[in-house]
Amino acid sequence: MVASQPVQRQDDRSITVLSLPRSTKVALTEAGYKTLGDVKQVSASELSAELSISFTQAEDLLRQIDSYQAGPSQPNQESSTPNPLHTQSQVQSSTAAELLSTILLPHFSTFSTSLDTLISRFGDPSSQYDHARDGRSRKGKEKEDTGAIVPGMTVEISGPPGGGKTAVALGIVLSARMAKMRGVDVSSDVEEGRRESGEVLIVDTEGAITSERVFAAAEIITRTTSISPKQILHGIHIVRILNQVQMIAFLHTLDEWLGHHPKVNLVVIDTLSYHFRQPGLEMGARRRIMELAKQKIGQATTVHRSAVIVCNQLATKLLTAENKPANFDTGDRAVLMPQLGDSWTTGKTLRIVLFRGGPGDELRYAHASVSGSRKDVPWACFDIDVNGLPCDVPESLFRPITPAVLDGDQVD
Repeated sequence: MVASQPVQRQDDRSITVLSLPRSTKVALTEAGYKTLGDVKQVSASELSAELSISFTQAEDLLRQIDSYQAGPSQPNQESSTPNPLHTQSQVQSSTAAELLSTILLPHFSTFSTSLDTLISRFGDPSSQYDHARDGRSRKGKEKEDTGAIVPGMTVEISGPPGGGKTAVALGIVLSARMAKMRGVDVSSDVEEGRRESGEVLIVDTEGAITSERVFAAAEIITRTTSISPKQILHGIHIVRILNQVQMIAFLHTLDEWLGHHPKVNLVVIDTLSYHFRQPGLEMGARRRIMELAKQKIGQATTVHRSAVIVCNQLATKLLTAENKPANFDTGDRAVLMPQLGDSWTTGKTLRIVLFRGGPGDELRYAHASVSGSRKDVPWACFDIDVNGLPCDVPESLFRPITPAVLDGDQVD
């Protein structure tokens, strides 16, 4: 007598057992979904936004998982059960392609070993090896080649004014261009049509990332190389967004723009929250705009294989002693949190909060988290050098530095 496989074990099966288009399987894998149980934890609407597929396709995907989980224990539904031989060949071919694609992806650095190490705790496992080999600070080409951000990731950088959001974003931009100029980007071996990827799109809403600032920073990092600053700037597209209408229009056309610029594998938005801070913005309209941003950013990461860096400002939220929303009359304490909240993010968005230390502490700190993650990750300590780029605090490379006066509840 052959015992049927327990239903609960079906959740551990790989998503490759499903009859899905390869593009959908790749999108699921890049979004972090490995097993049937991973996919079952989210709704069809969330899958639709995160994978940039239609709501009907997301529903069909979930129904197929339900059918697969129920199928093996019901002999009369044998025809709907995937052929084991066919499934095995799918697993072998798809997994090999996905592993090759992941290994050969370019890695973008922040120019700070501490920040890169922090990000690598949540990102691609292959990037963790680069930073875990030792605690020393890397310089020059070695630092540029060992970043932790890869195409397909979505990273939010939030913080108060002067916290270093734009500086960190600019460091990532220059790292991506240097990686291209030095020939580090080998993703062209994986995807036909992306042979010369390595260009960057900067969406500037505040006027903080100007061509003059980018050129000055490019001059600094190319002083000891044979690369000219103009070569760095040649692959950087800067779009200046002046108002809310332009921002909405840009979000609607982002997918089309990336389709016409297939060499772009990094998108930086500084800052997404700038044009949506008006208190008079109707909640329904705000919700629709954030859903639009969520969908278009998801398309950029999954369909166009780009990393997306989104800078956001912090807002003050008043709470009661029981951690319930309050106003100025009923509030007992105030916390700083990303201004747009979770309205535009997915469960795989890496959220980094930058902040300063307390009185007498001139250092800068960063805290990273992913929705649902319970990783015990220490704070990262970094600084901004005289050239306006991220750098390391030497003593933090040898011992962890944690802000002494910071209460854990202050960062949401």
